[in-house]
Amino acid sequence: MRTIALGLFLALVTGTLCAEELKPANAVYTVTRDGSAIGDSNFSLKQNGDGTWTLVSETKGTSGKARLLGIDVREESVFRWNGGKPQSVVYDYRQSSMIKSRTRHIEFDAGARQAHSQENKDRFTYPTPPGTTDRGALQLLLAAAVVDGAHEISVPVAVRDRVEQQRYVVANRETVQVPAGSFAATRVERGDGKAVNWYAPSVGLLPVKVQQISGDGSTVVLELKQK
Repeated sequence: MRTIALGLFLALVTGTLCAEELKPANAVYTVTRDGSAIGDSNFSLKQNGDGTWTLVSETKGTSGKARLLGIDVREESVFRWNGGKPQSVVYDYRQSSMIKSRTRHIEFDAGARQAHSQENKDRFTYPTPPGTTDRGALQLLLAAAVVDGAHEISVPVAVRDRVEQQRYVVANRETVQVPAGSFAATRVERGDGKAVNWYAPSVGLLPVKVQQISGDGSTVVLELKQK
């Protein structure tokens, strides 16, 4: 269920604006796992009083086994928007259900170039190279790179106990059909094939669709329903 809360990850701007501009946004995605409905994911992006931004995604199981298990996933990224890219400040992840729960909290020390991570009771401190982002803010970075015309994207991503260098390839546009409609979208695929995002100029920096393979091998798909 980790990959359900992506998220993302969202800046709602029109296709005519540059990637450096960010606006508050709300969006709803349908979520499926191996083709079976789970529920909806609600995303919100807001600016804080200190100039930072907060991106929140919340997914609750309302269909099938997800409903029976009481699955609830919340992901929150606090970041600064510098030069058209997110600079992570704090990242929080919480997954709860009737059978298990998991939390992750990461604080980013830009001055020391370190991340202090805690997952449940385990604690880690590790170095963070310039440009390190968290899993939620990563989606913003990918969207901005597409707007800027990038063909390949290599980015260090803070995970549980280390920084993971991830590589993405920007492909040609293709037609994507989602509940919100049909879009000519640019496909952005992770090098290992475990994640694919689609972004459409008519939607701006908001992903139209996200597909990820989770740790257990299942495929989780988010499709834009409402924005």
